[in-house]
Amino acid sequence: MSSARRPGRLPRRYASIEEAFRRMQEENKHLSPTQARHLTEHGVNQNEDGTYSWKFDNYVRGCPPYDMSYADIERLWARITCPTLLVYGKESWASNPEKDGRLEHFKTAKVVEFDGAGHWVHHDRLDAFVDTVRGFIA
Repeated sequence: MSSARRPGRLPRRYASIEEAFRRMQEENKHLSPTQARHLTEHGVNQNEDGTYSWKFDNYVRGCPPYDMSYADIERLWARITCPTLLVYGKESWASNPEKDGRLEHFKTAKVVEFDGAGHWVHHDRLDAFVDTVRGFIA
């Protein structure tokens, strides 16, 4: 989608919170019903016509929110000197940074993979994620 059309993109409208909740569950199979309900209730706005739409910024669709070439991003990663934790859900749509070569640009990064998690590891495997981050920080 061109950047000129992005602001005018109309978000999908759901007739009810329940319809939006069902969509959240369909798209995020690892979420418990409680998590999906919470994210839905806090992740939608009610439209003027009574329908609901996800809170979403059209400017993040289709291109990164920064104006950097991939080579510049790799140079930026190479300048990071602190220990870095890259978290990867094995069922994510994104690729594994260790297997796709991104890891090699970091000086001290490590990748931790999570079974049974998609792109939202912090939701899909909350306890394991928190334990991992706490161990990393310690």
